Amino acid sequence: MPVYEGENMTVDQLHELRKKNRCAQCHGRLDVFLDQPTGKAFLACYDWLRTHHEGIEREALPPFESNIPTWRDDMEEKFDKETVNKLVEYRDVTTLSQKQALTLFDLMWPEAQYEARLKGAIICHQYGLNPLMKHICLIKFDKYEYNKEKGKKEKVGEKWECVQEIGSNRIIAQRRHRYTYLDLSPRRMTEDEEIKINGEVDKSKIWAITLLKDLETGAECTGTGYYPAGGDEPYGHDKGNTRLNQAKIRSERNALDRLYPAELPQGVEVMEEAYIDAEYREVENVVGETPLSKPEGEAARDGRAQGGGETKHRTTRDAEPRGQDSPAAKVAAEPTPPDDELEGAGFHINLPWLNESLKALKWSDDTCKSYLVGKYKVSTQGSLQDVLKRLNREQAEEFVADLRNKLEKQPKLIF
Repeated sequence: MPVYEGENMTVDQLHELRKKNRCAQCHGRLDVFLDQPTGKAFLACYDWLRTHHEGIEREALPPFESNIPTWRDDMEEKFDKETVNKLVEYRDVTTLSQKQALTLFDLMWPEAQYEARLKGAIICHQYGLNPLMKHICLIKFDKYEYNKEKGKKEKVGEKWECVQEIGSNRIIAQRRHRYTYLDLSPRRMTEDEEIKINGEVDKSKIWAITLLKDLETGAECTGTGYYPAGGDEPYGHDKGNTRLNQAKIRSERNALDRLYPAELPQGVEVMEEAYIDAEYREVENVVGETPLSKPEGEAARDGRAQGGGETKHRTTRDAEPRGQDSPAAKVAAEPTPPDDELEGAGFHINLPWLNESLKALKWSDDTCKSYLVGKYKVSTQGSLQDVLKRLNREQAEEFVADLRNKLEKQPKLIF
């Protein structure tokens, strides 16, 4: 339908939309017309009177990069000039090694738990992101637990979480694809849409919807997201972040996930950069190739016994992916994984176990790739290891569990 002038849309706003949108059917320009019976203006395809094309769209464009002087001014508010001079060389790097990324996280958020810093470093390395560009950062949240005796939530501590800037999701998607936003989305979901999608109107949540269209395949996808209508305000509300804005961001992330499955980081909250308080900490260490020393008590987390200096090596042939909260995830971040392990986004798979399992099942690499593509809709490009690296943590765990179940059903084949 055309976009009409109304309570929430002025003629000036229609003209602004005309500049940034186009016809969803012929991709031609838009014009503002006057509906004579009602006396209201409306926005539609420039050839509306002849074609009556429906819908408008806005192509997703690469975000503008901040300029060096502005970036330096921002960083010099948090760091001394000498440190900023050393950070500059990493500013536009999109191929950080895991060790380099971990060094940056150590430098910028030394108070955060090591697991949170390691998770951020893995994501940056895996997806070509950079914390200096606020693609991803660590934010400290209050941790609450429900007290049954008092019948309410109580603060029990603090935790650090990885937060990804929504623009970095767009960057990842636009490296391989071109897509557009349809129907003025992201926007608040109408009551009719809530009933159609959710079956009811839920007043306890603010729902948003995003409609995307891939320009190469023509595939269209709808993503939804919500934020509680009551309770705690969203992070960054003091800077203008709203519940609706957070719902819209979640709906856009959901749409991107559905349109391009398994291409974006999983298990990470998404926000707008304008509302992210990065909370940098100034430290004396210099960014370099050598990871910063860990605080006392964290030596055991990087694979060393607390009482001695020997490194504990993994001897198990278990192929179970290692979650961020598991003991295995607390091994020190090496620049590259061991030769006998495949490293993904938050998981490791033991390659000798995998090869023996596929051999026992009489699966070729192509057979396994077909299985992964059919179940998880990942790209088939590259080797089997390349395909496996495109899985997220939950998918990798499910894949390993599936292999184990198949092996258990063929005990005679295991040797």
